[in-house]
Amino acid sequence: MMQSPGPALAMLLLGEVPPGLRVLDALAKEAEVEVLQTGTIHCGRYLILFGGEVGPVERSWRRALDTAGSHVVDEVLLPHAEARLAQAVRTGVIRWPAPGDTLGILQAATPPVLVRAVDAALKGALVDLVELRVGDGLGGKAIASLWGETHDVEAAIDLARASFEKAGAQDFSTAVIPRADPAVREALGSGSRFFREFRG
Repeated sequence: MMQSPGPALAMLLLGEVPPGLRVLDALAKEAEVEVLQTGTIHCGRYLILFGGEVGPVERSWRRALDTAGSHVVDEVLLPHAEARLAQAVRTGVIRWPAPGDTLGILQAATPPVLVRAVDAALKGALVDLVELRVGDGLGGKAIASLWGETHDVEAAIDLARASFEKAGAQDFSTAVIPRADPAVREALGSGSRFFREFRG
């Protein structure tokens, strides 16, 4: 099983690719952190995910923000990130736990604001993270799906909505589907894409 890179996790979304690579260079040089995932997403933006021990991650995050300046579209620093987040972003694996019959869905305009909300949901409610997609095939947006008993999923979605609102997020959406039909579970079991193979 893939190990968590450390308690801290940070994600930065840059508006353009050239400053994104400059920021990546700066944060990697600043402190000993693990660069977990980087690359372009829709709309020509550049997304960086890195983690490690709290002190080094905080130093690299500050250096990244200083270097990026006005090119930062969104960012999040989680000093003690929920352990499932990094693995979900890196692997894109669909996870189907057995207990429960209720689905919770979250969508946000940018990956960092969604990651922050999912972190709050997973820490505060007994739910499982089924899928976390950040930017790929979503026009730069991000989605997550949660699964569990109805009251737990409702609590998780409430926590996520509170996180969105605290962050001042404007373009977000959530839904809770109690007693989800088998068709819903089957649809998400192989991923939430319409085309199973990415077509652009």
